[in-house]
Amino acid sequence: MKQLIIILLSCYCLVFSLSAQNYIAEYESENIKSCLIFNTDTWRYDATEFWSTEISVTSNDVDVDELNRSTEKTVKSFSTFNFRSLDKNYYLDEEALPVFLSDKYVIKGELVKPEWSIVSDSIKMIENYTCLMANGFVCGRNYTVWFTPDISVSAGPWKLWGLPGLIVSAHSDDNVVKITMTSLKQTDILPKEPEIIQTITPEEFKIVLREGAKKISRKIRALVSGISDSAEVTTFVLLDKYPDKSFIE
Repeated sequence: MKQLIIILLSCYCLVFSLSAQNYIAEYESENIKSCLIFNTDTWRYDATEFWSTEISVTSNDVDVDELNRSTEKTVKSFSTFNFRSLDKNYYLDEEALPVFLSDKYVIKGELVKPEWSIVSDSIKMIENYTCLMANGFVCGRNYTVWFTPDISVSAGPWKLWGLPGLIVSAHSDDNVVKITMTSLKQTDILPKEPEIIQTITPEEFKIVLREGAKKISRKIRALVSGISDSAEVTTFVLLDKYPDKSFIE
């Protein structure tokens, strides 16, 4: 515990010098390529995410094996952003609906700092930075993250933030979300606020997402008109793997 306190105190003295600096960190995971531009007060995370979908149909009264064999997996990509402003205390999150729907929505809300529990005896080096482990429940999932007090900002990739140091690695307990920093350097680029004309609330987006799932179901039923009304149509649209699970709970 004493070692943890010494590390955190020694890194807080860097805050003043960091406040005038901008950094760019690149991250990657199995299906995301992204970068984070940040300083002590503001950051923007831009990501290109790849979604794969497939359709499976089951029925008790008709043979649908041929239909399932003819179904092809499709891959779509969506570019989204997450913007955080600590001094103005608000966020902007761009959400893209998966599968058949390509509409994007920008959610605006007041910042709520995630709650983290720092594991004091877990210290390791990542990309030449001294890192500490923390656990927390964010966006409907349990996360284990590694952050570095060497870069004393509370920024992080996606919607993960609020620790006394940059988050350099994160994974959810169910392994749906895995993000790892691959590079970090200073930059002259500022974390610019996106130019947004219209925004919605998180509650409004929950409704949009649910209605989108219903629309997908209707599309699938239209494709399988030879199946009786009693047939059960199941779509694997990755809603249970939607990164922000709080929208679908």
